[in-house]
Amino acid sequence: MKTLAILIAMAATLATCDTLRCFSCSSSKEESCGESFRASSTIGCDTACFKRISTVNVLIGSVITYSRGCHGTNPYSMTCDKIGGGIAGIGADEEKCYCSTDLCNSASNLLPSIVQIVMVVAAAFFFQKF
Repeated sequence: MKTLAILIAMAATLATCDTLRCFSCSSSKEESCGESFRASSTIGCDTACFKRISTVNVLIGSVITYSRGCHGTNPYSMTCDKIGGGIAGIGADEEKCYCSTDLCNSASNLLPSIVQIVMVVAAAFFFQKF
């Protein structure tokens, strides 16, 4: 009976909704979408959330743009991809990170929830006794 109660409590901590919630913004339109991110609007997604950092380098400096939202298709993996190119002093770089938990595209490091990790580890230790 005690084991059943613990399993029910653990199941209650997991997200059970059908639609993934992602932050949606662009730093070219909203200052709060940049490096010092403050929560703004959210949208429902079917696949994954993303955070993109685009840097355009020109001879006199660089322009950094942030955007967050839904990824249109399932990405190959829930990691970060970085692409770039150009010549000395001129070019562009882009880093795009994907994640698949609610509101996961807010932080700079898109990792699974620490609460979920702790719960799984605690359950593994608890059930080793039985």
